[in-house]
Amino acid sequence: MQNSQDRIIKKVFFTFIAFLFSLIVFDLYHIANGTGEIFGIFSLKWGSIFVLSLVFLFIFLSILWLFLWRAEQLQGFIKGIISVRQRVSFLRWIFAIILLVFPIYFFQYTLWGLVFRPIYFRFFLWGFSSIMLAILFTRGEERLIGWFPLLQGILLTSTSYTLAYVFSDVNNYPFNLYWSDGNRLWDYSLVFGSDLYNYPINQEIPSLTSRGRQLLWGIPFLLPNASILLHRFWSALLFSFPYMVLGWFSFKAEKNRRREWLLLGLWAFLFLNQGPIYTPLVLSAILVAIAWERPLWIAIPLVALAGYYAESARWTWAYAPAIWAGMMSLNGSKLKGARPALRDWGRAIALAISGVALWYLLPIIQSIWTGVSILPEERIAYDQPLLWYRLLPNDTYPEGIVGGLLIAILPLIILLSYLLYKKHWQASLWQKLSILGSLSAFLVVGLIISTKIGGGNNLHNLDMLLIALLFVSAIAWRNGGSQWFRQSNKAPFWIKITVILLLILPAYASMRKISPNLVLSSDEVLLVAFLTDYDGLAAPSIKSLPSDEEVQKTLNTIGSFAEISDKKGEVLFIDLRQLLTFGYVPKIRLVPDYEKKRLMNEAMASNADYFIPYYQDLADHRFSLIITEPLKVVPKYEEGAFAEEGDAWMKWVSAPTLCFYQPIEFFKAFHVQLLAPRQEPLDCSMYLE
Repeated sequence: MQNSQDRIIKKVFFTFIAFLFSLIVFDLYHIANGTGEIFGIFSLKWGSIFVLSLVFLFIFLSILWLFLWRAEQLQGFIKGIISVRQRVSFLRWIFAIILLVFPIYFFQYTLWGLVFRPIYFRFFLWGFSSIMLAILFTRGEERLIGWFPLLQGILLTSTSYTLAYVFSDVNNYPFNLYWSDGNRLWDYSLVFGSDLYNYPINQEIPSLTSRGRQLLWGIPFLLPNASILLHRFWSALLFSFPYMVLGWFSFKAEKNRRREWLLLGLWAFLFLNQGPIYTPLVLSAILVAIAWERPLWIAIPLVALAGYYAESARWTWAYAPAIWAGMMSLNGSKLKGARPALRDWGRAIALAISGVALWYLLPIIQSIWTGVSILPEERIAYDQPLLWYRLLPNDTYPEGIVGGLLIAILPLIILLSYLLYKKHWQASLWQKLSILGSLSAFLVVGLIISTKIGGGNNLHNLDMLLIALLFVSAIAWRNGGSQWFRQSNKAPFWIKITVILLLILPAYASMRKISPNLVLSSDEVLLVAFLTDYDGLAAPSIKSLPSDEEVQKTLNTIGSFAEISDKKGEVLFIDLRQLLTFGYVPKIRLVPDYEKKRLMNEAMASNADYFIPYYQDLADHRFSLIITEPLKVVPKYEEGAFAEEGDAWMKWVSAPTLCFYQPIEFFKAFHVQLLAPRQEPLDCSMYLE
């Protein structure tokens, strides 16, 4: 029976690899086709590349066939590879670094990353690198590839792709790399860098971003003349390293198991990056993880601080540290599946209360102490619509929130359920209920928030759930999971596949999306277009940053307009406020009102009261110049990505602004538009009623 199952598994695996190779051949043919006259379709160079690729893939497939069904014929070949591996010793680490770095360099720092976009070629290179790493990491002279070295190779390649994508926007380009890029940098400067602006010193500059996030992301502004590149690097660091730290604090480091523990931190980064999750919540979770199984006199202030910081960064996170702490207290490794005693319940309740006490009770205590009524801030949610269809596949998020969440967590849920079912991880009824209740609460809240207009394009609103699942994984690890994992090479085949998916799926999107942010010459753009059969009518423009000369010329033009207009009236930067932050334009008077993210937030809420003064300012021509992204009056009518958001922006911002103001300059390559008051007024009375 076992032999029959093995044969079926081998046939399915070989068929899958053969099918993947056929898709790779098709992709390579698509690139090489039309480059010359050899056989009527190939140039000498691309024809040679295509033929060599065919030979390589055929040899690889043949070796795989022999390895699966005629392994004895490969014994000499395999022993030769093992012998070489054992002799190179230190050099194999150099080879390992090359295997990790080369694909990233190829896809993200050369123009070939724009040519080799097909997913099947990338997936093959990913798998090939992982297998080669597994061969290098396997020790001893008996085996070519071990189970744990294979997992280590997959984990390291997955981490390299994901880190590369996280850091892909780290450059000194002064304009926006994505919709809210520049204005977020401006937001983060307002605590430690307010002196960068021409604004009254005694007045606080208003911002939509919470103080908790401003303090964290604004740290580089403590340095003099910190560049935009440094700030983007800091942001990427915040979206990566703290995830690993949370993993290291959650999974207990055991003696002589340091490498295993370090790798668990990398997996935590992969898993949480699927949100991605804003760092303040991760830092709060780190405090809760540190408090786990610590004495109460240490744990209570840590959890209280975690709750206070989470609430200060985003009010919807206010109760998360309390719930995490309570759940983890009932599932400590000291209980080992035993029913929680009264003392354990007391600890859990004490930590849960401490998680909300500081941010909720502090204003009340302050009121009693000072005699001035200072109640906890009332949180009023905007009346923004919930777009329930975004739970399912849609233009904004092709997988849909539910589909994306299943991809992100299903392998972990299956593995945890298996550990419970097989009693590798034993938990009492109350322990299971505490976990299930916590996860259910976070799931419901996360799904609801994800459907709010303005979201639903990723899983970041399910952040509390993802962190809770990481904690549940740590609970399982500390309560028997680690012992099972060290014997997982004997696990059923389908469980091994589940473990592999747990390492692959979190990195798949990053591997698919990484591409270079390069300044391409016109010849290089033509080369990419030629090799990819680019259709300018059916596809977006080929990704290329403007040249340094174009950038400087545009900055000079915007700066000249701003400086001249500042003498006539106020200059409103709806967008691109980072140009003021980093001194790319003259230090003119700052107008903090009507920032792009705030305008969009109020537009999605249909907050007419907010826009009354804006429309009046437009009618009064308060601003001599407005700098913004290109404004259009073309409704989407619920078709395309973020259709509802685009229509709300058009209704509340674009149409009224273009009624009172007219475009005077448009910089297409930079997605920037300059507006000035209309010389011949239109009938805009409907906006003033």
